[in-house]
Amino acid sequence: MRSSPLVVVRPWYAIGAPQVGTFDSESGAKRHWESSSVLTTSQLCPKDAYMPLAFTPENEESSYHLHGVLPPVVLPMTPDGEIDSESLESHVGHLVAAGVHGLWANGTTGEFYSLDGEGRAEVVRLCAKAAAGRVPVVAHVGDTSTSLAVRHAREAVAAGAAMVSVLPPYFVGFDQDELKRHYRALAHAVDGPVVAYHLPQFIPATLSIDSIVELVADGILCGAKDSSSNMVWFRRLQRRLRDAGTPLPCLTGGSSVADLGYLLGAVGSVSSTGNLTPRHLVRQYEAARKGDWDLVLALQEQSEELIESLTPPGKSAAPGLTNSVYKHLLAVLGRIDSDHSAAPQTQLSDEDRQYVEKHALPVIGRMESAGDHG
Repeated sequence: MRSSPLVVVRPWYAIGAPQVGTFDSESGAKRHWESSSVLTTSQLCPKDAYMPLAFTPENEESSYHLHGVLPPVVLPMTPDGEIDSESLESHVGHLVAAGVHGLWANGTTGEFYSLDGEGRAEVVRLCAKAAAGRVPVVAHVGDTSTSLAVRHAREAVAAGAAMVSVLPPYFVGFDQDELKRHYRALAHAVDGPVVAYHLPQFIPATLSIDSIVELVADGILCGAKDSSSNMVWFRRLQRRLRDAGTPLPCLTGGSSVADLGYLLGAVGSVSSTGNLTPRHLVRQYEAARKGDWDLVLALQEQSEELIESLTPPGKSAAPGLTNSVYKHLLAVLGRIDSDHSAAPQTQLSDEDRQYVEKHALPVIGRMESAGDHG
């Protein structure tokens, strides 16, 4: 079978030689890269002047290739704090029907921190059951030690996860050699590469960019999710990966930086607002693939309107509050049964419920119905 050459076009701001490689579009064989002469988007027509690296041809049919919109699935709970299985399956069904490309299970929005190992595995099993093979499930398995994370990883794969994502151990900070050993152990445990999860605002020590590049080159990582919303860091990561000749699918997690992520080379978004407006985010991803940056920005501005409506007066945006607000709105929309969050999270007051219903629900309705009008 013959392989077709691909020219990876670099944005005008990229420095250094671009990469040329081959990719077997039928079998999905791994590409082989080599240096070539410089070709930047400044040499192309204006329409293509901002085409990011993310949207070069890829093998997106494989469930093992990260791309697109992967909502970090909220965790519906019963009033007594148990997993609401029916609501979770119903919510996942809605997300898949909306066209998302995957599901991010047991993330921060999924309140993984409130679950024991059995609960985490149950969430993955329910997500995989509801997805029914239509989209892959990426399960976060991070914990405070390698042994605990390995256990979660094996249980997630057994429950139906196509990939596992890994936060560095939290609570105690570790050096880079220790963190690299951690990720190598996880990859060995699941007999394949894992997804690095970058969340420095909650983790004492995270993988450095040099460590990420090394682990990619060694076949330990198959993707990365950056939830820092630090686009300077994300830009540097993209540049180092290109310069090292180690392509890696990267996702952004911050809901307010999806557009910037696509411009800098992200292959998708793990935005928590995808729980509320999955169709909207799918349209934004498709616009980025087509290089329609005016539409990408316009859709991001709509996302910002929604984000601003999600924090009641006098409250500060935080993961616990965000989860409670999402659940309440999903309950009002009839997608889950109740808005309970894991203790000790305070439930929304009546005033807060009324505020988000008044301000957020109309925005969600407009955003999700926009595609119906062309």
